Amino acid sequence: MYEQILSEQRGRVRILTLNRPERLNAWNEVIHQELRDAIEKANADSTVGALVFTGAGRAYCSGADVGGWANQLQGGGTRASATAGEDNWNTFLQRMPKPTIAAINGVAVGVGITHALPMDIRIASEAARFGFFFVKMGLVPELASSYYLSQLVGTGRAIEWCLTARLVGATEAKEAGLVSEVVAPDQLLNRAVEIGELIAAQPPEALARVKAMFAQNATNSDVRAVMAIENAANAAARNGSEHKEAVAAFMEKRPARF
Repeated sequence: MYEQILSEQRGRVRILTLNRPERLNAWNEVIHQELRDAIEKANADSTVGALVFTGAGRAYCSGADVGGWANQLQGGGTRASATAGEDNWNTFLQRMPKPTIAAINGVAVGVGITHALPMDIRIASEAARFGFFFVKMGLVPELASSYYLSQLVGTGRAIEWCLTARLVGATEAKEAGLVSEVVAPDQLLNRAVEIGELIAAQPPEALARVKAMFAQNATNSDVRAVMAIENAANAAARNGSEHKEAVAAFMEKRPARF
């Protein structure tokens, strides 16, 4: 169905794999558009509760396909970002309600890591390496990574990583907060699916509300406004079927059926 990604399902988890191993899964417009299509289809599928992203072969994603850039520049044109526009990658992911997990199996540099920053959870193999190499190419961080990276690891560390353009190992990435877990390479995908199944067992409307809540409130310094948003969301949730089923299941000492 797709040329440069693979899509498979394990239980209630949809696994999307970047599949250009001969190019270390270098990001291009085909991968971008195929991922968007696969994500939209997964979000429309009631059998899917969470999405896992990983890479084929020894890399997760080696960044943008620089060969494609060179061809565009040699042709005398200017190069626009494949992820620019009003509905860019970040806003696209934000409006997709199902939780996302990046299982980073190897090198992830440039767009190969910045596209994973807006995802909900990132875990890594011990073999993972991360690089914010934009300055090496005469560019600056993209996809709002100067925002997301600062939120995840702190502004001081984010600036240091971007100015030095050095490779960051998996252990340092975990200590900084870029990823939440580091596991052995042969355990990575199974662990990501395990997390996905844990998430998929939760009520789907509540999951979408939690994602939206953090998107609205994570950097909102107005505590009263944050509480007002939470109160309004919970008022709606209390009238919904998921809350009623959760309460009934608790009282009847049975698993909830969402």
